Amino acid sequence: MSRPRWRELAGPVGRIEPGPGNRITDVPGVLVGQSQSESDERSGVTIVAPPSVPAPAAVVTVNGVGELTGNLEINERGRMETPVYLCGSHAIGTVLQAAIEASGRGPENVVLPVVGECDDGEMADSRKVTAADVERARAALGTEVAEGTVGAGTGMTCFDFPGGIGTASRRVGEYTVGVLLLCNFGDREYLDFPGGPLEPAERKAASHGSCIAVCATDAPLPAAQLRRLALRPLLGLVRAGSYGAEGSGEIGIAFSTGAPGQEFAGKDLNRLLAAAWECGHEAVFNCLVAAEPAERRDGSLQDRFPVELIPEQA
Repeated sequence: MSRPRWRELAGPVGRIEPGPGNRITDVPGVLVGQSQSESDERSGVTIVAPPSVPAPAAVVTVNGVGELTGNLEINERGRMETPVYLCGSHAIGTVLQAAIEASGRGPENVVLPVVGECDDGEMADSRKVTAADVERARAALGTEVAEGTVGAGTGMTCFDFPGGIGTASRRVGEYTVGVLLLCNFGDREYLDFPGGPLEPAERKAASHGSCIAVCATDAPLPAAQLRRLALRPLLGLVRAGSYGAEGSGEIGIAFSTGAPGQEFAGKDLNRLLAAAWECGHEAVFNCLVAAEPAERRDGSLQDRFPVELIPEQA
């Protein structure tokens, strides 16, 4: 039985209506695949795939202690050449190589895959992720999106609770905006919890972590406006309680499933920006209520997020 999501417990987040599934795959043609490592490690892989590549794209950074490979080419050419792969920090080389193989491109046709990472070292040794784990995530591509401690999010931490994957979407006229987050950030004392401040964590995360925000839309935005859109889910993290701590990496990528068109202007662009902002905010809480606590590598147990303290229709 699936767990209730944030809005089922606390009511809507923001003012814009979500898509039918309230997930990034509400954007037509976008698919997500996830796998957990077949080793005993709490690590894994998540893939966000547009219907075709190359796809118009842009990358933005709030705090840069992290990695999203291919970002220089994306911002130079205004497009990404592969799906977005997400993983633990020390799996990035393995996942990059597997993404090259999956692209089908050879030495005469160089490809720079898009691979983002967050540090799951407190929970797992992500060096144990294999190419087979990546292939299983590719084989699982579909419209369903599990949240919390799944895929690349298996060993992540968010506000000193279990973290991982969160997603949300919004409908803006004829267009859809969707966001998927890899949440591995936050100090509990700064969490903007509707029920009021939570008790401080007895054990704080070893690092302030990071977040990779993937934003998809079928609005035909040019690269310059995709870059602006990529920032807005990260502003949603601020609404949840992130302050971009030293040592963290908050990196956003946005892509469009349509051919770049003329620039949007005025309220039309503002609605798309607001949609991405709302998605980022809600996706954090969808992650928190779905994530399951587990043992750290040192044998201690993560705190469970206190779902029972969420005010009804907050």
